[in-house]
Amino acid sequence: MNETKNDFTGLALLIGAIVALGALAGWSWAIVVVAIIFMIFMHELGHYLTAKWTGMKVTEFFIGFGPRLWSFRKGETEYGVKGIPAGAYVRIIGMNNLDDVEEGDEDRAYRVKSFPRRLLVVSAGSAMHFMMAIILIFILVTAYGVGRDDGSWAIGSVSDASAAAALDLEVGDEIVSLDGVEVVDFIQFGDIVVERGGQLVEVVWERDGDLFTESVILGARLTPEGADGIEGLIPRDRILAVEGIEVFSWDDFVAVAEHRLGEELSVIVDPARELTPRVIDGVVVNTLAGSEVATTGFFGVSQEPARETLGVFDGARRAVTEFGDLTQQATTGLVRFFTPGTLSNFFTDTVDVSPDITEQTGVAEDRELASRALDIRNPDEDRILSIYGAARAGASFDAEGLLFFLAALNIFVGVFNLVPLPPLDGGHVAVAIYERVRSIGGRRHEVDYAKLLPLTYTVFAALMVIGMFALFRDIVDPIDLG
Repeated sequence: MNETKNDFTGLALLIGAIVALGALAGWSWAIVVVAIIFMIFMHELGHYLTAKWTGMKVTEFFIGFGPRLWSFRKGETEYGVKGIPAGAYVRIIGMNNLDDVEEGDEDRAYRVKSFPRRLLVVSAGSAMHFMMAIILIFILVTAYGVGRDDGSWAIGSVSDASAAAALDLEVGDEIVSLDGVEVVDFIQFGDIVVERGGQLVEVVWERDGDLFTESVILGARLTPEGADGIEGLIPRDRILAVEGIEVFSWDDFVAVAEHRLGEELSVIVDPARELTPRVIDGVVVNTLAGSEVATTGFFGVSQEPARETLGVFDGARRAVTEFGDLTQQATTGLVRFFTPGTLSNFFTDTVDVSPDITEQTGVAEDRELASRALDIRNPDEDRILSIYGAARAGASFDAEGLLFFLAALNIFVGVFNLVPLPPLDGGHVAVAIYERVRSIGGRRHEVDYAKLLPLTYTVFAALMVIGMFALFRDIVDPIDLG
């Protein structure tokens, strides 16, 4: 039997590592890491509490794997923390016929308990994730509210070097009309903008009950037709300046570029799939498309649906409804990921990450190749996050976004753990159901886990491979959630 480790040095080092992460990488990272560790803890707490409640013997409850950092024993259970915070476990005696149980403890083994008790224990981890998700969604809808059904919206963000920025629009402002057309909803607003790229338009907006009116030239992003004749620029790039000359419309760009066809130019753009403007050298204009097809309008705002907060009872109902919708999405996404085609895409995209890497070089040919590769499909749709990737993604959100992200993450982890394959919890659920069905009308049937070992090892190895690929992908090609 392993001795308990009451030395607090290892635990202090782990806490220090989390504090150092917050100080060096940002406290949002530390908050997300602690939240994920808490999720893992709650999963195992579900197994622990239901096992104790149903009379099973629990000998260990550890956060992490590997060497012990710190532990203590209370009663028959050892509690503690191990060095690799990549999971947790609760050890319940007699989980299968291969587990040796000490004499006198057989009546407290998992394998001898009734079907309802075993089913409760093995599904309690996922149940904890689902409970946490519902609580998080409830907090969201009661504290931050939900979007109204009438389509009303306010500005959620303002892009740099855009028409919206030129007007000094702010988050929370509401667009009343554009170019004399009353704005009904965000989709209709977008349609108006698309048709007026590079034009001078009048904008009316409301802020804190006051109306403001001002005119501005709408920006313009390149269409595929507009970008086709320009080496180095790609669709949805927005040209801001050429050789130091400001550009507000396609006609402005043509006035500068038509006399320098075939020459290398220095262009400042608001790039597609990037957050801030940058200089791209070596841009070559070969042909110039007509103004009617070269660009599409761009205003520079995102929408934040107008909201209303819900009371306790309405919030509870909405939380359950949203939980059901998200669970369905998670289940569908999980099934899709493990289809042969999607798995193949996941491995292929992970090995061949050159498009995203070369896109950052600023080399004209590489950006074009990246654009064409990414336009085929979105590779982020065919991936799964590692713990590092989840922490990195979570750290990019504000408080509201983080709550939703953690709710969705809890649902996904809960659904994933119920996949009916060993060694996942769903594998134990499947075995318990199988044993129950085989025991109907006769002697109790017990599965021989020795026959399941090849499948267990295969699934474990497959999950390890997917996990390593996911970790590599998350390091070299962080997911784009925007």
